[in-house]
Amino acid sequence: MWHIFPGDEYRAELVAAGLSTQAIDGISKIGETAYISFGKRESPSFQDAIHDVTKLFLDVEKFMKTQSEQNQKSYAAYVEKKKKELEN
Repeated sequence: MWHIFPGDEYRAELVAAGLSTQAIDGISKIGETAYISFGKRESPSFQDAIHDVTKLFLDVEKFMKTQSEQNQKSYAAYVEKKKKELEN
């Protein structure tokens, strides 16, 4: 049986949301960098986690501002959809 890894599932969601490969690759790179950075912490605290999640969010937001209008709209719609899912 074929297993979908969490990153693959996330990537598939972004594809379905209409983002370009370039935008998805950029978001993935930012996420990978954040994951590696957090993993290097010897003993991460709650404050470290909050800092890193905030930095991840801001880095993705900054990156998306460099993308096409269509990618920005697609990503904004994706984020709104995720917000609604998480509120329930």
